Amino acid sequence: MGQGTAETVRAGLPAALDHSVRVPLKQSWDVLLALTVADIRARYGRGPLRMLKWLLDPFALVGVYLVLVAYVLDRPGFAPGLSLACAVVPFQLVMATVVNAMSAVTIRGSIILNMQFQRSLIPVSSTLTEVVGFAASFSLFVFMMATYGVEPTWAILWMPVVVAVTVIFAIAISFPASLFGLWFRELRPFAISFVRTLFFLGAGLVPLAASGGGVNDTLRLNPLTGLFELYRSVLMFGETPPLWEFLYPLGLSAVLLALFVPLYRREQRQFAKVVE
Repeated sequence: MGQGTAETVRAGLPAALDHSVRVPLKQSWDVLLALTVADIRARYGRGPLRMLKWLLDPFALVGVYLVLVAYVLDRPGFAPGLSLACAVVPFQLVMATVVNAMSAVTIRGSIILNMQFQRSLIPVSSTLTEVVGFAASFSLFVFMMATYGVEPTWAILWMPVVVAVTVIFAIAISFPASLFGLWFRELRPFAISFVRTLFFLGAGLVPLAASGGGVNDTLRLNPLTGLFELYRSVLMFGETPPLWEFLYPLGLSAVLLALFVPLYRREQRQFAKVVE
């Protein structure tokens, strides 16, 4: 990593992390918060325009397309723009986490070489950084629900649980993404394309309610389908989500964490050699 990049990363770190050189950290939360804040500052900058950028980023990414679906294209089905938002918003968190996590260790090369902290917090901080943009994307739900006249019901009380499932899944996938980005740097574009493909191989464009037979069963095998349908159940249909929509993404998350967290902790001993 170039000297300029290293200095930039280090300059963006709050004092809590830099202090870890002199005083051992007693709480992992301090490190996690420091890493996340540094990422957020690098992403959104400083000053009064930071909040504006945070609010407008979701519309810049997918908002224009959702407006096109809602007002221009004549798509069949119930509230197609809202249905698409229920898939795109959680997918953006997963996609952005994968992209961020694959380069997270390399970007933090300077602090890995010069500071003592728990390296296993790096993938988690990558996810939490993207959660900030994920939170801003909820304005798309409000906009789409207002467009189609879909009123919230008591089912919206499930949203904190739905969001927690989405974040847990993103954290779980951040660990294999970080290792893949280190081991196969030249294959990062293929990994990003693979994750994008999963969107189309799940119930992204078409909800499960509009599919049937063998196609419906096949779409359920994709864990992203469970995430997408969670949001549709709560926001579109105003009902309590079926249990499988919670358990399938959480079950896969548990498997990924059980497999890759120990592997990540073993490989982190070599990070100093990799980023030099």
